[in-house]
Amino acid sequence: MRRPTGLIIGTLLGLGLVAGACSTSSDDASTAASPGPTSTAAAATAGGKISAERCAKNKEAGTITFLTSFDYAAAASIIDVVSAADQGYYSALCLDVKLQPGFSSSNVALVSAGTAQMTSLGSFSEVAVANSQGAGLVAVGVEGHTSIEELLVEKAANITDLKQLEGKSMGIKGAIPYSLRALLAAKGVDEKKITQIEVDFNPVVLFQTDIVALPVYKSNEPGQLDAQGYAGKYTAFDPRNDNIPASFAVFTTSKSFAQKHPTAVADFLRATLKGFQYAADKPDAAVSATLKRSDPKLYFNPAGEAFRWKTELDLVRSSTPKGSAVGSIDAAALQAEVDSLVKLGVIGKGSVDVPASINSSFMNEITKNGELIWIG
Repeated sequence: MRRPTGLIIGTLLGLGLVAGACSTSSDDASTAASPGPTSTAAAATAGGKISAERCAKNKEAGTITFLTSFDYAAAASIIDVVSAADQGYYSALCLDVKLQPGFSSSNVALVSAGTAQMTSLGSFSEVAVANSQGAGLVAVGVEGHTSIEELLVEKAANITDLKQLEGKSMGIKGAIPYSLRALLAAKGVDEKKITQIEVDFNPVVLFQTDIVALPVYKSNEPGQLDAQGYAGKYTAFDPRNDNIPASFAVFTTSKSFAQKHPTAVADFLRATLKGFQYAADKPDAAVSATLKRSDPKLYFNPAGEAFRWKTELDLVRSSTPKGSAVGSIDAAALQAEVDSLVKLGVIGKGSVDVPASINSSFMNEITKNGELIWIG
């Protein structure tokens, strides 16, 4: 799907060098900043405009570079940002937001170093692993409260129990996603007994090579396979069915930026979630906008991106806790996600302070009774 998996960061040493070597190409900009944990009433005037005081605070944040998690895929936490930029929601809040295509696995270092100010990551697990290595990140909004990944197994392999994967081959793109590693562990599978083979992004490798299993994104590869005539020829194992704690589309910034510019962080989320509403109401227009920005080398297409957004929109809506607004943080669920990483041995026990790695105050400020508070 949208976010390549793999190591979040090899090391946080020398972040300045990593950041300096990164491309600074950008795609689009708006003109605005965001409000932070102050009073909600201060966000707007009776005339439906942001207050002069808050506008000034947002402008103090300067240009806010947002790194996408997988180029300009029509994915949650990308399509809504594109929509917010195109519809002028950031500029309405005095924010100067620059969109820059990126990849989740490399965004951590850039945001930690302050080269970029905001990003979305593939899961809270990425935040946790990075912070266990000293990244100093904080999750400020979570759109998906379930796994975006699932494991496809070729039906011809006659595998009905994941334990049967031991001794067989699995295709990977960097590494097995954390939610699927947790699923395998829950089923008693010894990862070391699975041969992991690096494969490309074409999911037909599941049927054209010796691998029998393939980690995929629910919003991408199944749609591709079905379109190519492989519907019914694979079985999907979904971590959600086994209550594996997971998340996706996690808006993230550095702790230092959140502390210095709280209004900008809050209003960035406010405008972005307004963009989410736009993309939900006008999916065709929103998908078209992402396609216009996307890299031709990634072969995004209208049908595939429409499938991606519909799938992710459904996942976000169905996984958002009842009575909560889209983007709200479920601290208990994120703690459970980190606890599963500890059990897997991905991070050491006590190496991540979950309460210090999340900040719910921004979402609490911009929502009320499960609804987004806009300026008008």
